[in-house]
Amino acid sequence: MENVILQCALYLLLLAVLAWPLGIYMGKVMDGEPLGILAVLVPCERALYRILGVNPTEQLGWKRYLGCVLAFSAVSTVILVLLLMVQHTLPLNPQGIPDTSWDLALNTAVSFVTNTNWQAYSGESSMSYLAQMAGLTVQNFASAAVGIAVLFALIRGLRSSGTAALGNFWADATRGTLYILLPFSLVLSLLLVWQGVPQNFSDYKTVALLEPLSTEDGTAVTGQMVPMGPQASQVAPKQLGTNGGGYNGVNSAHPHENPTPLSNMLEMLSLLLIPAGLCFTFGQKVGDMRQGFAVFAAMFLLLAMAEGFTVWAEQEATPQLVQGGLINLSPQGGSIAQPGGNMEGKEARFGIVNSAVWAAATTAASNGAVNAMHDSFTPMGGLVPMVLMQLGEVVYGGVGSGLYGMLAFVLLTVFLAGLMVGRTPEYLGKKVEPFEMKMAAVVCLATPVIILIGSGVMCLAPQVVESLNNPLPHGFSEILYAATSAGANNGSAFAGLNANTPFLNVLLSALMLASRFVPIAAILAVAESLARKKKMAASAGTLSTSNGIFVFLLVFVVLLVGALSFFPALALGPVAEHLQMAR
Repeated sequence: MENVILQCALYLLLLAVLAWPLGIYMGKVMDGEPLGILAVLVPCERALYRILGVNPTEQLGWKRYLGCVLAFSAVSTVILVLLLMVQHTLPLNPQGIPDTSWDLALNTAVSFVTNTNWQAYSGESSMSYLAQMAGLTVQNFASAAVGIAVLFALIRGLRSSGTAALGNFWADATRGTLYILLPFSLVLSLLLVWQGVPQNFSDYKTVALLEPLSTEDGTAVTGQMVPMGPQASQVAPKQLGTNGGGYNGVNSAHPHENPTPLSNMLEMLSLLLIPAGLCFTFGQKVGDMRQGFAVFAAMFLLLAMAEGFTVWAEQEATPQLVQGGLINLSPQGGSIAQPGGNMEGKEARFGIVNSAVWAAATTAASNGAVNAMHDSFTPMGGLVPMVLMQLGEVVYGGVGSGLYGMLAFVLLTVFLAGLMVGRTPEYLGKKVEPFEMKMAAVVCLATPVIILIGSGVMCLAPQVVESLNNPLPHGFSEILYAATSAGANNGSAFAGLNANTPFLNVLLSALMLASRFVPIAAILAVAESLARKKKMAASAGTLSTSNGIFVFLLVFVVLLVGALSFFPALALGPVAEHLQMAR
C-alpha cells in the first residue's frame, strides 16, 4: 500500500512542481518576450509573419478571431484529407501502404485538427511515414496551438477594459508553436530516443520469435514484423499537445512508443504539464496569481480523487477474480508472479498503479493516449475515465481548451454564489451579466448534449449494436465511451466495436467538430463582452474567488453538472455492470 501511495503522490508532486515555472515562462513568451536561447527564434517568427502576410500587432474582435480559427482549421482538414487519400502515390512509404477511404480520411483529419486524435485505424499498418509526419504530427502542433491562442484571447478579455481587442490569432498560434510546443517536443523526443523509441526511415523489420507459434491450421509462425519509422517525433507532441494519437495501434502500450518505466513517467508528466502550467500563466496575466492557484487547486483536487479511485478499483479487482483465486489481495499486495488486483489489459512493465494513474491523467486531459486497455478495467475503474471526459475535460484538460472550459465553470460558480448572497456576480472586477452566463452555459453544457445525442444515435443504429463484442451493460459502456471520447475531444477508446465504418466515421466526425468549435465560439464571445466592460473596484461585499471556499464551490459545481447530465447513462453502463458482478 505504501508503494501505491508513493507512486501516486510522486506523480502529482512532480506535476505541481514543474507546472509553476513553466506557466511563468509561457506567459512571457506569449506576450512576445522570448527568453534565453529561444530568443534566436525571433527572426523565424518575423519571417513567418512575412510569409503569411500577417501584421502581428493587428487586434481582432471575437468574430474575426473566430473566423481565423475556423479558416485555419478548415484548410488544415482539407489538406490532411487529401494527403491521406493519395498517400500510396507519395514518397516515404516503404511498406506500400494503400490510400485510406474517404470516410476514414475525413474522420482522421477532423480528429487531429480538433485535437481529439480518435483513431479508427492502426497507425503502423494504415499510415505511411509521410502521412504520419507531414499530416498527423503537424496537426499535433497546430491543433494544440489553436487551443493556446483561444485561451489567451479569453485572458486578454478578462484583463482588458473598454476595448474589443482580443489579440491576433496568427501571432498567438505562431508563438505557441515556436516557443512552447516545438522546443519542449524536441527535448522530449531526444529523451524518448535515449529510452529506445525509434526515429528512423528504415523498412519494417522481421525478427525471429523466441517461442515459435502455430496457427489453427498447423502453420508454424517463427517471425514477427516490427514497425519502424519516425516514432519519437510523433510521440512527443502527441503528449505535450494533449493530442494522444499513437504511431502504433496500441498507442503508448507499445514497447516502441513507451519502452521503459522512465519513458512512462516522462510521457505521463508531459500529457498534463502544459495544461497545468497554463493555470499559473492565467494568474500571472490577470495580475493576481492567487486566481491561478485557485483554479489549479480545484483541478488538482479533482485529479487526485480520480486517480485514487481508479487505482483503488483496479487494485481491488472484481469479486470473480478474488473468488477464483486468480489474485492475491493480502497486505503484501500479491507476489512476484502476481502483483494482485486486475492485471488484465495492462503491461507488466507498468503494473496496475501506473496504468490507472495514466488512465485518469489522459482522460483528465483531452489527450487520449493509453498505456493499457480501458475496456479491460473493472466497471468502477472504467467509470472514472469516462466521467473525467464527461465533465468537459476541465481537470487541466486540453492545452488551452481545458482552462477556458474551467473558466466557464468559474463564471457559472460566481453567478450561483452571487444569487445565494443577493449580489450582482463579479469576476476579476467585471460584472457577470446575462450574456456571459448564456455563453458560459453553452460551454459547460455543449459536451454533455453532444455526447448524449451521439450515444443515443449510436444505440439506435443496428449496425453499431451488431458490431459490439460484448452484450448488455458492458456493450452499452463501449458505445457510451466512444461517443464520450469523440464528444469530449479526447480520442481514447474502450474498443469493443468496429468504429471504422462510413456511418461511425461521419457521425463521430460531426461530434468532434461540434464539441471543438461550439465552445470556442462561445468563449470568444464572452472574451469580447468582458473586454468591453470597465473594471470595478473590489468592495467589502465582493466574493473572493481565490480562497478555499470558492475552490470547494467550483469543484461542487463541476461535479454537479456532470452528475445531473450523465448519471442515468452511467447507471445503465458501468454502474449496472458493477452491480451484476457484485451479486
